[in-house]
Amino acid sequence: MPQGTLKDIKGRLVTFEVDSDINIPELRRKAPNGQILANIDFVDKDMITVDQRRKTFALIGDIAEYTGYSVDEMYEKMKFYYMAYSGCDVFSLATNAVTKKFASQFIEFIIEWCFQMEIPFKYREYHLAADISRTLFIYLKYGYCFCCGKPNSDIAHVETVGMGNNRHSIDHRKHHFMRLCRQHHAQQHAMGINSFIRLHYLAPIAIDDETAISMGLMTQKQLDELNNKGE
Repeated sequence: MPQGTLKDIKGRLVTFEVDSDINIPELRRKAPNGQILANIDFVDKDMITVDQRRKTFALIGDIAEYTGYSVDEMYEKMKFYYMAYSGCDVFSLATNAVTKKFASQFIEFIIEWCFQMEIPFKYREYHLAADISRTLFIYLKYGYCFCCGKPNSDIAHVETVGMGNNRHSIDHRKHHFMRLCRQHHAQQHAMGINSFIRLHYLAPIAIDDETAISMGLMTQKQLDELNNKGE
């Protein structure tokens, strides 16, 4: 459905510029008595965006194609799963129906659910419709490349560990991390870290104790020793 930007108002004559071509013959075919009618909803800037809605349904489309369900069936399933997970009430993704924040959290939930179910994505930009830091944290947690979404990707330090330092003894909580496939890891080393981050619009992730252990970067014993030193 085309979206429009208000350009001019002259009394009851209102002009919009739409973001895609309109199929006029199709509209005329559906028009009652030959008169083309339209509903106009003005979008609240704090509510779900067109981009969030499109990307949500693109993700759901990927899930539907992989599982064999229809998009409508999968949409209702994902809503039910999210309501059970979050405790929220029944909701809709219609214009002005939910906030940007809610839509972002719903997208994050879908992404993590797909990673847990090992459902592949087609388009990385759909993943990043949510908060980029939170989304990339999910990439880090489940081992997917920050750039292309390829699974089983390497852990990449952003800050240089330094020659002679033992990666098994340093405090990884003071570093930032990415997951990169072999191809993008090689590109990162060739370009330099700052240029690479700017090119791919990345947000490297700092980790907490739980994440350091779950990723195998540190043991509980190491964390206890470091925490005791800091007391």
